[in-house]
Amino acid sequence: MEARLTPGDQLPARTVVARNTAADEAGSIHDDAYAARMGYRGGLVPGVTLLAYLTPSLIEAFGEAWPQRGRLRAHFVRPAYDGEELLVRAAGARRDGADVELGCTIERPDGSGCVEAEAACLLGEAPSPGPGPWRRGLPAPRRATAEGELPPLDPETLIVGEELSPLTYHLSLEEAIAWAAQAGDEHPWYRDASPFGGRPIVHPAFFARDPIALLRHNFARKATIHAATDLSYQHTGWPDRDYTVYGYVAEVYERKSKSYVVVDTLTVDQDGREIVRNRHTSLIRLRAEAS
Repeated sequence: MEARLTPGDQLPARTVVARNTAADEAGSIHDDAYAARMGYRGGLVPGVTLLAYLTPSLIEAFGEAWPQRGRLRAHFVRPAYDGEELLVRAAGARRDGADVELGCTIERPDGSGCVEAEAACLLGEAPSPGPGPWRRGLPAPRRATAEGELPPLDPETLIVGEELSPLTYHLSLEEAIAWAAQAGDEHPWYRDASPFGGRPIVHPAFFARDPIALLRHNFARKATIHAATDLSYQHTGWPDRDYTVYGYVAEVYERKSKSYVVVDTLTVDQDGREIVRNRHTSLIRLRAEAS
């Protein structure tokens, strides 16, 4: 399938009811009690779930090319809460030959935005370019990984350029199907036959969680907020496989009394296929915590 969008063309807007898919994570920003202490009116809908709400529009625009050659840059500008009605919009922003770019938003009916994003996809054979060349030859990590020995996730303990201890996980077909369903995406590719070898694929937005899982693998668990994502898909992911997430600390900075960490990650499957690269930004110290 080839997108035929031109600048200004609008895809049909979609309405979704936001669901806090991580409400049971006690002590996280998705937990109502903790979020209220931090000044929010309830637990925040995970950023990864919001990205899943964008995905049907991206599949509509780019078809089979999206899960294997798509690029998504997203900024989370305002929280979304469980039960809110959200409007997903996408429109053609630029086209240069086969290179197509969309402007995407997720907003409330009053027009206040939750997510602002740009999606691009090269519809030829080559994968879309990643955020930058991946650093190879990762040295042995020096972080302890035993429970109780992990350092806190604070600006003082983060070292720019430091390699993180890789994380390997297994994703079963049942887990992959359940994740897509929980995100409200019933596309048959995620549970039945797909154009990718005739078997189901992993929902593309699922892999946006990998940098978060990697931080939790390397640091004592702490409430964080998904601030931005720059995803570059290289291959489609399949269920019933092992995945390994590599990463390093790319940047640590403070803005308006809030502290952020940027991590660059690469997710590889058990056959060594590069699935996705991600430059992920997490808010790790809220103004309320600093005070």
